[in-house]
Amino acid sequence: MPSSEALGKAIPGVAYCVIVALVSFVIWGFYKQVSALMWAFIISIVIANVIGFRSWMKTGVGFCSGQLLRLGVAVLGFVTSALIWTSVGVGVVAAFVVIVAALGLSLWLGSRLGLGHRLASLIGVGTAICGASAIAALTPAIGAKEEESGLAVAGITLFGLVSMFLYPFLFLNTPVNGLLGGNLNAYSIWVGAGIHETAQVIAAAGAVNASAVQAAMLIKSVRIFMIGPVVFLLSWYCSTCEKGVSGKKNFVVPLFAVAFTIGTLVCAFLDVNIASLLSVGINWLAIKAYISGTVLPFTFATAFAGVGSKVSFKSIAALGAKPILVAATVAVTAGVLAFVTAVLLLPYIAV
Repeated sequence: MPSSEALGKAIPGVAYCVIVALVSFVIWGFYKQVSALMWAFIISIVIANVIGFRSWMKTGVGFCSGQLLRLGVAVLGFVTSALIWTSVGVGVVAAFVVIVAALGLSLWLGSRLGLGHRLASLIGVGTAICGASAIAALTPAIGAKEEESGLAVAGITLFGLVSMFLYPFLFLNTPVNGLLGGNLNAYSIWVGAGIHETAQVIAAAGAVNASAVQAAMLIKSVRIFMIGPVVFLLSWYCSTCEKGVSGKKNFVVPLFAVAFTIGTLVCAFLDVNIASLLSVGINWLAIKAYISGTVLPFTFATAFAGVGSKVSFKSIAALGAKPILVAATVAVTAGVLAFVTAVLLLPYIAV
């Protein structure tokens, strides 16, 4: 149990991260397409590099960027139901094509261009799974540096925003519509499989038709569900790479990823028993919506305020343009593969 002295040292840094998170929530309220997590990350980076990071905040900031971040990922599992597999139909194919291709391409291209395995993994998981949230989940598992996660988030944010505006434009104004048969469900599969952030998926789907949002989010949920397995896989991969270099690093099972996986099963059980829970006065759907819509966004915003506070512009600049090139290549590949898969699945997709 932490001592009162340790708690006292943590309070200033935690308070700072909470304030940044609150500000990010206000901004998020006006512009939903960029998550509160990313706003907190951007704000904290700017403050740290323009005003400077204060040493008396170090303990609390470290807590937010470490333990709080892991806790958030663990809790995320309890509102991510394993029942998603029974709902997505053939659209799951598009999700898996993007996951495998994005991760594989990022690791391969990152290796060819001389990026570190951690940075390549972060770019891959951000594109393949769910943007900044996935990067947040993987960062502590592989011991990535703040500058690495900063670059990965920057690339994911940039190309995710481009996709958010580009997909609906292409569907409404170009031959893309005809290739997808004018089918909103096919468009939803493309959006749900190809765009990074959850907020961006909702915006891109809703820009065409409000009815497309639910279908797109079903496909997106498959990718979110894969956070646990992918964190395990990339943790093992990074530990193997480091062992090859130093001969000392061993794979350590990320316990928060175990908690995430167990949580998905608990969530599925609760979802199946919604009526029974209501009969005893427990509104599980309302609880899950509150955790997903308020508690977790605020937790991740607070955690990434801590992560951003450790990011140095000089360190990012030293890494060069190659990470952005990898992020762009992987984002374009993911979008194209999601589209081609949706076209190929068209005969099996309901109108």
